[in-house]
Amino acid sequence: MKRGYVPVQRLATCAVVGMLGTAAMQSAQAFEGGVSPFPTGSTSEYIAALPPIPGLFAVEQFNYSSADGLYDNKGNKLPIPFKSQAFSATTRLLASYGVEWFGAKVYSQLVLPVVSLHTEVAGHGENHNGLSNVTVTPLLLRWDVAAHTNVTFGFDFALKTGSYNPARPSVAVGYTSYQPVLAIRHNDPDGLDLGISNRLLFNDKNSDTNYRSGTAYVADFIGGWNFGKWKVGVTGSYLNQFTDDRQNGSDIPGNRMRSFAMGPTVAYNAGPFSINMNVQRGLYAANTAKSDAIWINFAMPLWLGGPH
Repeated sequence: MKRGYVPVQRLATCAVVGMLGTAAMQSAQAFEGGVSPFPTGSTSEYIAALPPIPGLFAVEQFNYSSADGLYDNKGNKLPIPFKSQAFSATTRLLASYGVEWFGAKVYSQLVLPVVSLHTEVAGHGENHNGLSNVTVTPLLLRWDVAAHTNVTFGFDFALKTGSYNPARPSVAVGYTSYQPVLAIRHNDPDGLDLGISNRLLFNDKNSDTNYRSGTAYVADFIGGWNFGKWKVGVTGSYLNQFTDDRQNGSDIPGNRMRSFAMGPTVAYNAGPFSINMNVQRGLYAANTAKSDAIWINFAMPLWLGGPH
């Protein structure tokens, strides 16, 4: 279970271009619009957290993010008066089929994010609300490799859906992104919890702008300790774009997004449902905005099938 959506940085380039010209645009942007098609840090508590029993499960994710600056290729803040705020409410539905394939339990997932975005550049404010890119995961696999340790693999399709306008900051990106994900988690209910989700982003060309965002690696991670029903720890994310963006068939060299965020997390497991809250502070950003985020997540079963 992997995804909420918080496209906080989307607005940067669209709004700044007309005011500051091409040079400022290129220094402020990597990935089109300065935003990743995957909201880094959204996995957190749900890294490789697939229920071992059959049923239908839901995670409700609520997020508030804010940013107050754009950063160049060296991680220096640019002299651009820029602020953004975003609130998202995301429903993630997970189907657990109670069958095995190649020794793995089988799942599917659907992610439905709704976002409200406010942008302010040089005193000019703009709001945009709507459905963001819907993500589907037709096949998710979970292998139990040791006591309290499992490995999961899936392939996410972040679809070209939602409210997108190439002429303005939008709550969706205008292209499909293909995302293989490999995660591992050791979560002892009476002790150590360590997990990492490794994701690659392969992006289609945006047909409205003839722009193709580069390929990137994303790691979401968590580390903590379980005390009965409670858990405390840290969580965060790292993104590294390792191929150039392209527009009109030509590379945009050396202009690649990088970011790192981390902060505290606390969770409570009540059995039928669980709740998690975490705060992730942006510690580094290049060719994008540096944002801080607060997440509140609820997980619950909607229907349970078979023995449980």
